[in-house]
Amino acid sequence: MAEFALRRVDFLMVLAYASDLATGHSSDFSLRSCVLAMRVADLARFSEQDRRNAYHLSLLRYAGCNADTHLLSATFGDEIALRRDLVGLDLGDRAQLGKVFVQAFKRHYFDLDPAALERAIEEGLLQAVATSRPVLTAHCEVAKRIGERLSLPREIGRNMGQIYERWDGKGLPRGLKGDAVTPAVRLVTLAQDAIALSDASGVKAMAEIIASRADGPYEGELARLVSVNAATLMAGIGDTIDRETILALEPDPPAVLDEAECDEAFVAIADMVDMRMPFTHGHSRAVAELAEAAGRKIGLPAVDVRALRWAGLVHDIGELAVPVATWMRNRPFSASERDAARLHTYHGERALVGLGQEGDRISAVVMRHHERLDGSGYHRRVGRADLSPAARILAAAEAFQTSREHRPHRPALSNEAAASKLREAVREGLICPDAAESVLSVAGQPSRRAPSRPLAGMTPREIEVLRLIAAGLTAKETGRKLGISPKTADNHIQSLYSKIGVTTRGAAALYAVEHGLLKAGEAPA
Repeated sequence: MAEFALRRVDFLMVLAYASDLATGHSSDFSLRSCVLAMRVADLARFSEQDRRNAYHLSLLRYAGCNADTHLLSATFGDEIALRRDLVGLDLGDRAQLGKVFVQAFKRHYFDLDPAALERAIEEGLLQAVATSRPVLTAHCEVAKRIGERLSLPREIGRNMGQIYERWDGKGLPRGLKGDAVTPAVRLVTLAQDAIALSDASGVKAMAEIIASRADGPYEGELARLVSVNAATLMAGIGDTIDRETILALEPDPPAVLDEAECDEAFVAIADMVDMRMPFTHGHSRAVAELAEAAGRKIGLPAVDVRALRWAGLVHDIGELAVPVATWMRNRPFSASERDAARLHTYHGERALVGLGQEGDRISAVVMRHHERLDGSGYHRRVGRADLSPAARILAAAEAFQTSREHRPHRPALSNEAAASKLREAVREGLICPDAAESVLSVAGQPSRRAPSRPLAGMTPREIEVLRLIAAGLTAKETGRKLGISPKTADNHIQSLYSKIGVTTRGAAALYAVEHGLLKAGEAPA
């Protein structure tokens, strides 16, 4: 496999998208906050170190927001709606905070009679602070740990441990005050509130509110600077901010991760996603391990196996758009809840687009992990012709692993019962037989069918060659791409032609398309 590297900030943008989903913000909220924070840092003449800290914190501030979310949901109900109501609020204003909490309790206990609802609100208000403080502390600790796993400097970790602190000392969890709150935290808190307030009320109203909070939530001098220069600072930030804009803002030198560091970054994202609820802890790791092993067993090229592992790690990132309360209920989904849940594959695809070609390869698998051979899956309802071997394997691995895990509406199945359920899906024409048996085999389940010769018995190298010639490359170009001689490339071509039963490039290309090895418009990898 060719060596490669990805920029660390690309992973930060994936985490930013994920945390925007989980907190109810717009999908580019953190990116716009980053742009504003950098503009303010330049205007305020921040040091290079403080500027660097603010850049990373603006993208990662809510990376720990999934910690103990089930506890928040148990108290307030829809935690995403609660977080959305808190956006831009002065959390030191107890009257405003109390109104938001009451509104959350009314949503949560909507089916109670008036007297019972009043009692539930009273009890909820008594529990609110006791619940919130440890949850917010966990957010800080988890965000700090994620930063460490992404090899960010220790100073940036210190900032992530203060994300809810305030200039006036009324923040959490330690009530730090004034200069004890780091410059990056002061700046990013202000920048993110400015974005939220501008979205809600416009730039002029935002400037007035920011000025009124000087020496309260925000450092006075910084708040006045933003208020006076609001129109200039906000110019263009209402537009969608793209990847290239964020890359250009990264302080020098740009940080790059090698393959092992990229793998750890994907594992960190998996853990961030899975920590929302106790019954999903470790789920994505387990799915990834099954899928990776099955991909190797079925003979996929190394680049596909790598993409399959990483897709397994982040396949559920889009679930962060769905409130934990929805997943925790011990009853079937309503129609609207089902529709929202089924869109998690769309959000998963969107979260990964910033990773360039590698992200495209991974997202192509992620967005299909709930599709089925007969077209009955979601969210695109495509069938077997659009499902690559990797997508088929991830679908089987996810289905098998999930059925072995407890969920509020059902108990976990034994390994044997989960295997039977997966094979039933195969008999119904939903799951690919080869993918299912490869997953079950690596999971230690005895095979009930003769081992297949995956993809006509082609070797991983022949699959790579097939992809390249199907994409239009000649034998000479294919050899150059793979670092082999034209003669060796031609030998691979003749061998794979024989195995798939064709004699022409056109027929080979059709085979590649029919078996999900090549997508329309796909450039040679």
